[in-house]
Amino acid sequence: MPDVRQLLADAGGPNPRLALASVKALADELDWLLVRAVHLARAEHYDWARIGRLLGVSRQAARQRFERLAPLVGPLPPHVRGRTPWQQQHAAIIESGADARRRQRFESFADDGHDVEAW
Repeated sequence: MPDVRQLLADAGGPNPRLALASVKALADELDWLLVRAVHLARAEHYDWARIGRLLGVSRQAARQRFERLAPLVGPLPPHVRGRTPWQQQHAAIIESGADARRRQRFESFADDGHDVEAW
């Protein structure tokens, strides 16, 4: 990664050749940083509407530009959309506790002599 401070100084300097080359290098760095930021946002379960708002573009424009560059595995399920990572972790803990209680009830039902048939 080139020194961004030097590129900024060169872009604002008196030499037009150096200024143009520096602006091009800065644009390349910004493109890379933008894709990285969108990938980070998708990893944190930001939806395309939220990313678009933060970038000042529509949801559709953000999705069309970045979907293949910053993918997320599958769409976000409704119960996860808009949650912070802490809220997602908390919900997963609660759901795993509910699963354990269901398994325990099922096992106690089967232990009471009831016939359990698979569907």
